[in-house]
Amino acid sequence: MYIRVTSTPKSPRKSVKVVESIREGFKVKQVMIHHVGIASTDAEIDKLKQLGLEFIAHEQLRREKASGQLSLFPDETPQERLQAIQKSPSKKRGRKPLTRLADLADDEMIAIKNLVEEQRVVDGLHDIGGHVFSQLGYDQILSGKKDTELLRDIILMRIANPGSKFKAQRILANRFAHTHDLDAIYRMMDKLFPKIDAVKTKTFNRAQQLIPETIDILFFDCTTLYFESTDTDDLRRFGYSKDHRFNTTQVVLALATNSDGLPLGYELFEGNKAEVGTLLACLESWKKQFNIGSVCFVADRAMMSETNLSALEAAGHQYVVAAKLRVMSDELKADILSDKHYHATLLADELAWTGEFSYKNRRLIVSYKNSRARRDAVQREQVVNKIKKTLGSAGNTQKLITNNGVKKFTKTEETRTILDETKIAADMAWDGLHGVVTNIQDKSHAEILGRYARLWKIEESFRLNKHTLSMRPIFHFKTERIHTHIAICYMAFAVLRHMEYVVNLTQKVSPQFILEELMEVQSSILKDTATGKHYRMPGRFSHTASKIYKAFNIIKDRQIKAIITK
Repeated sequence: MYIRVTSTPKSPRKSVKVVESIREGFKVKQVMIHHVGIASTDAEIDKLKQLGLEFIAHEQLRREKASGQLSLFPDETPQERLQAIQKSPSKKRGRKPLTRLADLADDEMIAIKNLVEEQRVVDGLHDIGGHVFSQLGYDQILSGKKDTELLRDIILMRIANPGSKFKAQRILANRFAHTHDLDAIYRMMDKLFPKIDAVKTKTFNRAQQLIPETIDILFFDCTTLYFESTDTDDLRRFGYSKDHRFNTTQVVLALATNSDGLPLGYELFEGNKAEVGTLLACLESWKKQFNIGSVCFVADRAMMSETNLSALEAAGHQYVVAAKLRVMSDELKADILSDKHYHATLLADELAWTGEFSYKNRRLIVSYKNSRARRDAVQREQVVNKIKKTLGSAGNTQKLITNNGVKKFTKTEETRTILDETKIAADMAWDGLHGVVTNIQDKSHAEILGRYARLWKIEESFRLNKHTLSMRPIFHFKTERIHTHIAICYMAFAVLRHMEYVVNLTQKVSPQFILEELMEVQSSILKDTATGKHYRMPGRFSHTASKIYKAFNIIKDRQIKAIITK
């Protein structure tokens, strides 16, 4: 039993009660034993608390007597029990209350009328993101303490408010109370450049330590990152742009993750590097940097080439790579389109049809899904409608001359371009079909296709990097700064993914949701205008935020504290 004081919304009055914790199954609830009274002032509350303690003393003695159990003090009076309770109070239950101004020593007493809020600062991102930053070993990359703090802050700003280094400096000062010189940021970047290999190694090692059993599967993909520039050099080149920015230079980024989306490695290539050639280059680089054993590479059809597959086999690796079904031999395509080679298979709770074929002494596994067929039909219909609108009645060929996506459904007769119904019908035959090539011999169709289905995680990783972290466009122009910018974005991505992984062990939420909650964990910086002293007062701490902190075993300091300035 213990005393509980509760308040009523929009009322200054407070109720004082004696409550008791009762366990029902796996749950514990509080039951009111006695309502002591209602008070309006602190003095009245103290009197009611005293009455409540007297009730507890009487009630404890009554229960002990009714139970018939032997007592060490059989003649103990209620007054003696009350004195014992007051000398040795039971452990306080519930959350530790915020420090009250009344609890401060006399020499620390503050007049509320003298307090003004100077700044509202965000605590949550540094509490959790800074913790993960250290877990990843990034606090050991640079030697100086100031450079390490600056690196941490720039990484966290890439997560919270991605943008230029000037923007990061301004937001750090205004919203996080962390001030840095802009030149110091660029000097830190120059110091980070020779440490990029250490960044990659620590990121890989942390993923291996966290879930070592999952490094047997590696998901691989590439994307392009453009510059707001047309100047070229050894790294910045014109090439095929996935962002449809053919008038700017770019670089090619190759990224590898595990099945949970935790980053394992990355490499940066010149902008005109063909995707199909990046896999072998990455494999050679990662062999030197990491202790990679035999793993299974999972990649999309851009990586499918005889050179890549043969190299993976020679290195002792397994692979599951999307197949280019429509460029197979005519005989094999005829077999793929024949119903007799398929049987029903359950793929992720969806009924599908799968068939197996031989492709250059490798397994070619093809699946058909009704949902995929409907999606393919809708996408083709959208393209056909666009063609009809573009052609109009005149059959304007010039509008289609550079668009291969729509030209595949048209044909030209003399000076007119028209829809080709034969091509459309041929395309319909492939609706719902998708294939993968693998050298894994001891796994079922469902297991092989299940591995490939996880490739969406790395595609989501690129969306996080491009949009949430704004990795591109890139405004740096020195090769060393470009590499360092990508490394910082990669570190921010690793921090975000590891935050997501740990939180998702207890609750399934998105990285964006985690960020939103952490950005709401704030404190007020208060100034006593009479003394000039500053105090930090924590703000609202939501239940969801507390669960995020608990996932990392971090206890949030909820006390009002004086800020000591050096």
